[in-house]
Amino acid sequence: MRIALATATAAALTGGLLTFAATPATAATTDGHLADFNGDGYGDVALAAPYAKIGDKGFAGYVAVVHGSPNGLDPTHHTTLSQDSPGVPDTVETDDTFGSALAVADFNGDGYTDLAVGAPGEDGGKGLVTVLWGSQSGLANGTTVADPAPTAHDAWGRTLTAGDFDGDGHADLVVGSDAPHAYVISGGVSGPAQRVDVPEPAFSLDAMDTGDTNGDGKADLVITYRTDRTTDPSGSWSKGLAFLGSSSGVDTSLPRPLNGGTSIALGDIDGDGYDEIALGNVFSEEDDHSGSLGGRVVVIRGSEGGPVNGDAPMAELTQSSTGVPGADEAGDGFGSAVSIADTNGDGLGELAIGVAFEDLGTTEDAGATIVMNGAASGISREGARTFTQDTSGIPGAAEATDYFGSDVLLSDVTGDGHADLTVAAGFEDEGIGAVTALTGLTTTGARTFGPGSVGGPRVYGGFGTGLIG
Repeated sequence: MRIALATATAAALTGGLLTFAATPATAATTDGHLADFNGDGYGDVALAAPYAKIGDKGFAGYVAVVHGSPNGLDPTHHTTLSQDSPGVPDTVETDDTFGSALAVADFNGDGYTDLAVGAPGEDGGKGLVTVLWGSQSGLANGTTVADPAPTAHDAWGRTLTAGDFDGDGHADLVVGSDAPHAYVISGGVSGPAQRVDVPEPAFSLDAMDTGDTNGDGKADLVITYRTDRTTDPSGSWSKGLAFLGSSSGVDTSLPRPLNGGTSIALGDIDGDGYDEIALGNVFSEEDDHSGSLGGRVVVIRGSEGGPVNGDAPMAELTQSSTGVPGADEAGDGFGSAVSIADTNGDGLGELAIGVAFEDLGTTEDAGATIVMNGAASGISREGARTFTQDTSGIPGAAEATDYFGSDVLLSDVTGDGHADLTVAAGFEDEGIGAVTALTGLTTTGARTFGPGSVGGPRVYGGFGTGLIG
């Protein structure tokens, strides 16, 4: 079991075909993704343990919401749901991997954020997507999302994201599978479905996210996908595309080519009103896929015309870049996760970067998270901060294969308009997993919690997979 999760994690962060978790997403905003499932005005964070055993059902999975408060995330105030919970469709079964992908939006327009949950292992690998509904008491009950082409793919719900692509005020849900296309479901649950294809032969999607790269008030869709390496047909590499929103939905007529990567975040880094695109764990056709690279993050500028890529992205970062802490070392997984939001209220989004396999001294794969400042010119090369489980104020201690930084999230959970940092250590305690929550970027009062804090079983499960809020 330990080897399975470790192998999947390593493959996801070094450009392999396996994924630790499909990258979840929601429409990006400069001041943080405010997911408020109970409508109390404080941002909440949803997470999953998709590999957790429930009863005697291995790899069944569950999701949890930890609610925000003036003092930050409060694990004593939580909601935890599985497919055995009242009102949740279906039942817990072996290998469902419920929670492998997450997305948030208010799909029914009632003022409460809802949570879409992917279970790609459902029904022998056919997959299932469920929307859990927000309410005054938090998440309660759910509805199954209809698969518009159930015989055309497997692993329905492998990737998810959400956004209002046509600007009609109603959020739409995007669902991916093991196929190289996604479906945009109008209204999120049962509306008409638009198929978005990758315009070349490909294996499957790596990741998806949404934001507004051209400032027109409509969400744009960014995807990365897995395709053949032309220099080595036995291997593969990741490429990316951006599709702009339009009055008729996702505009597939002119996709914008991007770098690939296994993690994506959108947010306004330079304060000009256009979202940038950060692509993490980037590898190109020319890169050595043997694991000899530490990883790379590419940031693409937004503009009135949409994302500006070309030959000069806003930033191309490794741990050998000016202002980036640490050193570029083999297999660090720099960019294992990325997130963008404004932590200090200056209108510029900070960029959080997971470095899941960072070694700390002789402690291998302990993991780290780096936060870089935004600037009017792009990514600032001054004032970057590094957080590890050995950082003063962060509970616990760095241990081998914790993977601290396997997921990162900047979102406002205190209601002060400034984003707060949440970090997952997906392999803490031999795969049980743990989450660390800061207020802003301050370690004073930081909290670390595991499955027991939300009423989940303390078992191998990847607790903290897919942070979203």
